[in-house]
Amino acid sequence: MPPPNPRRNWIEVDPDALVHNARAARAAAGGAAVMAVVKADGYGHGLREVTRALAPEVEAFGVATLAEALAVREAVAPGAMVMVLGALLPDEREPALRAGIQVTVSSRDEAEAYNALALESGTPAPVHLVVDTGMGRIGFLEGDFAGAAREVAELPGLEVVGMATHFPSADGDAEFTAGQIGRFAALCADTGLEPRWKHLANSAGVLGFGAAGGNMVRPGLMLYGAQPAGDGPGGLRPALRWRARITQVRLLPAGSGVSYGRRFVATGPTRVATVAVGYGDGYPRHLSGSGAEVSVSGRRCPLLGNVTMDQIMVDVGACDPPPAPGDIATLVGASGGDAPAITVEELARRAGTIPWEILTGIGPRVARSTISADSGTR
Repeated sequence: MPPPNPRRNWIEVDPDALVHNARAARAAAGGAAVMAVVKADGYGHGLREVTRALAPEVEAFGVATLAEALAVREAVAPGAMVMVLGALLPDEREPALRAGIQVTVSSRDEAEAYNALALESGTPAPVHLVVDTGMGRIGFLEGDFAGAAREVAELPGLEVVGMATHFPSADGDAEFTAGQIGRFAALCADTGLEPRWKHLANSAGVLGFGAAGGNMVRPGLMLYGAQPAGDGPGGLRPALRWRARITQVRLLPAGSGVSYGRRFVATGPTRVATVAVGYGDGYPRHLSGSGAEVSVSGRRCPLLGNVTMDQIMVDVGACDPPPAPGDIATLVGASGGDAPAITVEELARRAGTIPWEILTGIGPRVARSTISADSGTR
């Protein structure tokens, strides 16, 4: 019997892998500063676990929301750079500035609003001016950027600490991305300003273009050991293993249906394990009928039928001896034995989605913990 374990399914985060990947990002960027993107609960790995591991390794943290920024601010040393990468809502601006969060500015109206708040508080607002070079999401239009940047820099309550843009297709369109890099450099030069930070490279940008002419990079997916573009450069280490416990093992006779819709019907006696994970935990329903597998007792075992909200069923006929209730199935990561590791990229490919969605879809009822180098939980 395995040792007592109150968890039904959980992820194990390897802080050493996070550190390794952050250092790999810095090396790929030629030594540029690193802003670790930890939005969406640290890409599903757990915001607390990720920030704790990366704080000694990076210069800044990037998030998507005010709530995430405040959570990171509580977790890291006072004065550490925390930045909201998107636009804040009007009622979020004052609490962000009060907490020392750095913010983006994409319009004169935003700039004037932050300026008024800063003058009222008596503390300069640290802002990053964003130019839209092709993402179409936030940012000044290219033709407006230089003039607007100079005007914003004149506002007495603002401190322009950065300039930024974002790559929409660094993982698939090198020509367009190279054009963005060149235009961004020219636009920054046209402003006549020299902020401390210039940043534009996401994970795909770092792997394909280094720092892309900036002095800071914003890796996200690569920090967690996943590739943004299929088979990319090696050397990254997956930072997550997702595991679940088996609740039942049964030998079903021929003709037995498995799961909703009877998508799978046994053609002969089939040993089936029920595993305590489902789409309610973030295990994608689109893996149904995709050829997806989990690892049990060091063997790859096929998923049978449709993924349900709280449970999946797998064929464990290849396991000798058969598993028992309480045993562990590995959904993502290495499990030992002869079974190759199940990667996030593999699951994404089978589910018809992207690794980002697999990781960030892991739900809040999935417990997070960190593991040491010898796989002992801590």
